[in-house]
Amino acid sequence: METSVRFSKNYLMINGSKFVPFIKYREIRSKVKEIARQIQIDYKGKIPVFVVVLNGGIFFATELMKHLSIPLRVETLKAKSYGNEMYTSGKVQLFLTCDDLEGRDLIIVEDIIDTGLTMKTIISELQKYKPNSIEIATLLLKRSNLKTDLQVKYCGFEIPNKFVIGFGLDYAEFGRNLKGIYILE
Repeated sequence: METSVRFSKNYLMINGSKFVPFIKYREIRSKVKEIARQIQIDYKGKIPVFVVVLNGGIFFATELMKHLSIPLRVETLKAKSYGNEMYTSGKVQLFLTCDDLEGRDLIIVEDIIDTGLTMKTIISELQKYKPNSIEIATLLLKRSNLKTDLQVKYCGFEIPNKFVIGFGLDYAEFGRNLKGIYILE
């Protein structure tokens, strides 16, 4: 089935689903700067490793790194649980690009935490490498939808349990390039 996409100034239609502006880019940038300031304080004198969850997490990670002046390493992790749907499949596939994480301070950088099950799987997998610490930085958190206990140290925005796109988040691979966050109407 071919995806139907239509852009307008005030909304985006994907396969008949209408998305409207929710969080503006300037709000995102401001919140990311706050998170960066806290990371600077928390990791002074350390070299954290950003474990960026692809694909969407790269947008948040890039914006975050613009505002950091501490040394850090960047590794990537591919985690897939949505496919082309608006709900998590419940099955998580992980592909990590690095295994030199023993004794390191890890910050998992994610675009959104929905149920928390994908993040729980990621943490469990990363713990096998015996890091010194693991923290989570997420742009968006659906706290009311969490199905597991997660300690999120760095959170941009808590949002309602609605599907969102933009700033790295997609629906059927569309909308990722939007500067702001759009919510399903």
